[in-house]
Amino acid sequence: MDINLGKTENKVSGPSAKNKIKDPKIKKKIIIISSVVGVLALSFVGATSYIYGTISKYENLIMPRVAVEGIDVSGQTMESAIKLVSEKYEKETANRSISIKAGDKEYSIKYIDINLKYDIENTVKDAFAYGRDLSSVKKYNLIKNGEEKNLTMEFTYNSDVIKEKVAEIEKEVNKEKKDATIKKASGDNFIIEEEKVGTKLDVQALIDDLNNKISSTKEGNSEVVAKLDTDVPKITKEQLSKINTVISTFNTTFGSTSTSSRATNITLGAKAVNGTLLMPGDQFSFNKIVGDTTPDKGYQKGGAYIGDEVVEDYGGGICQVSSTLHNAVLRAGILPDYRINHSMTVGYVPLGLDATIFYGATDYTFTNSTQYPIYIEGYASGGKVYFNLYSNSSLIGKTYDFPTETTETIAAPVKYEDDPNLEVGKEVVARPGSNGYKVKAYRVTYENGKEISRELMNSDYYKPAPKVIKRGTKPVQPKETTPTTPPANQATPPNTTTPPSNGGAQ
Repeated sequence: MDINLGKTENKVSGPSAKNKIKDPKIKKKIIIISSVVGVLALSFVGATSYIYGTISKYENLIMPRVAVEGIDVSGQTMESAIKLVSEKYEKETANRSISIKAGDKEYSIKYIDINLKYDIENTVKDAFAYGRDLSSVKKYNLIKNGEEKNLTMEFTYNSDVIKEKVAEIEKEVNKEKKDATIKKASGDNFIIEEEKVGTKLDVQALIDDLNNKISSTKEGNSEVVAKLDTDVPKITKEQLSKINTVISTFNTTFGSTSTSSRATNITLGAKAVNGTLLMPGDQFSFNKIVGDTTPDKGYQKGGAYIGDEVVEDYGGGICQVSSTLHNAVLRAGILPDYRINHSMTVGYVPLGLDATIFYGATDYTFTNSTQYPIYIEGYASGGKVYFNLYSNSSLIGKTYDFPTETTETIAAPVKYEDDPNLEVGKEVVARPGSNGYKVKAYRVTYENGKEISRELMNSDYYKPAPKVIKRGTKPVQPKETTPTTPPANQATPPNTTTPPSNGGAQ
């Protein structure tokens, strides 16, 4: 078989192929396509060159429409942008200040004094870096059509200067409030001094306002108005003016039965309580008002109960002051918060109506439960101690009585003590002793002279004090005999039996 390897039926070659390419329609299409491709190629090259050229202009410059704190730094090098921002803010900072108004006073803080510094260099670096990490097309779009970018600067300053300035302002504008005061004049009249309203600077609010103003205002001077709080006194002249009458009074006698030391202690105690003012809801404490009855205050030694014995102690007799006050308080319609009776009986008030005190241990307290102020007047005169309570006349509509009931009497025990200074068989009463008692005290309330209530107020126990008898233990000595002397008018007979002794007369 013969195989013609050089012949192929579908192969077009030679002149016949050239004739097909010369087909007018095909040729026209080829020309058009070639032209389009050429134009596109030229356009791409041109566009690429233009984009590159636009981007390359900002290779060492900050992108368009970029600002630092409102200062346009677009098209600037980093160095020129730093210089531009620094000149503005260094000059601005040197001349800036914050004025402070506090009431009728004015103060100022200069920015140069607080050493305010802006982080200009790092902020400009951030401005220069803006858009650098984008692709070429995005970077080109940013340059041509990007939005405005305004960078804010971080800053530092010495906040201690702010605090020191506010502390200075506080000292000058703060005014201490002063309560109205009342003083007893002649008769039942009073002298009242008007209150003074205080002013108090809101320190933290001013510090916060100053820091916020520095943070939010970068240009020009600014102003802050300090917040001043009104500090209203607790006691006003209007309240004290409602004291217009005596609502209760009570006195006890200490005159002839007391030593001068005891009288001195009673006088000092009453004087310490005198002038006490209790506003509604205030609590009175005898120990807080009078304090310790020490000799440096003028107190002297006087009789006081310690257990079942009477001893000499500084301030002895002061319990008569607290007991007298207690009875005046009761007659004002006020029951005590804390009150304890004596361990043994006393003679200046009825049993069940006394009130003992001992500094640091036992107090006498009561609360002003009325809606008006109470003024306490206390003094000693003519062997008596007096307490008068003054308040509003509306409180005297009710009167009170305080009957007591002895429910049990405990006989005083007898206690013997040996005394080597007394002869056997002799006895001396050293202490007379006293009986003990159980007592109930009641409060009876009257309105318009009619009893409206009766209540048990307290139940007290008074220990008996033993009768102390000293009993002699000293042996009885025999009585000595003495020679009988002849009567003066009888002559002495001559001594005829006994010779003179040593030659002297007897």
